[in-house]
Amino acid sequence: MHAHDSVRSRSRIGTGLYAHVVEVLGQEIIDGAMPTGTIVFADQLCERLGVSRSVVRESLRTLSSMGLVEARPQVGTTVLHESNWDLLNPHVVKWRAQGRGYVEQMRQLLELRLGLEQTAARLASERISPADAARIFAAAVAMREAFDAQDTRDFFEADALFHRILLEGTGNAVIAQLADIIGAVLHVRGSDSRPGMHDLSLESVERHIKLAQALIDGDPAQAQSSALELIEATLLEFSRIGPASP
Repeated sequence: MHAHDSVRSRSRIGTGLYAHVVEVLGQEIIDGAMPTGTIVFADQLCERLGVSRSVVRESLRTLSSMGLVEARPQVGTTVLHESNWDLLNPHVVKWRAQGRGYVEQMRQLLELRLGLEQTAARLASERISPADAARIFAAAVAMREAFDAQDTRDFFEADALFHRILLEGTGNAVIAQLADIIGAVLHVRGSDSRPGMHDLSLESVERHIKLAQALIDGDPAQAQSSALELIEATLLEFSRIGPASP
């Protein structure tokens, strides 16, 4: 079993009316369409979204588990401030990436990855199986093929797979769980044309191939420096983008 299977409930909400309501309300809260302190009335949501009270209640429970809303006695369900949000929940990560403050979120996550993926690369170079190292290299090659075809969706799908195998290759279950966070952002980038999100780069492909080769070679120092170079370059790209429009 892969490490990410253990967090399935945290990173997946399924399909259907319940999932639709969670997606709509989550994005509205993240975007500020439902500001902090807003009291959420179930009957109004039922009417607006065309769903039953049971669907609304279940959706609000899910959003509560993410820190977006809270049921308060004598008050009702209230939208919470960003300081309460579970910022490492893959759904919250996705909604923030799709939202107006995406540039700041990208910087925050890249700064986290700056330290994380150096460590992950060093550990993976010592622990990853030859088969998984080959899968990482194949993912980097798939990125190159997608770049040549200018296929953005396939490019970032391969990118997400690359980093998932890398983090799982550490043999560290805590680090492996963070693959869902990275994947959430990269999947958004595959269909997002805003500045910085949709860009394909041959230099990025080459950095991924260099890191993959270091893992195949079992070279911890090269793997760590390659991971640092890769994330630093992406962070630099986003540092050149001004704040997203309010």
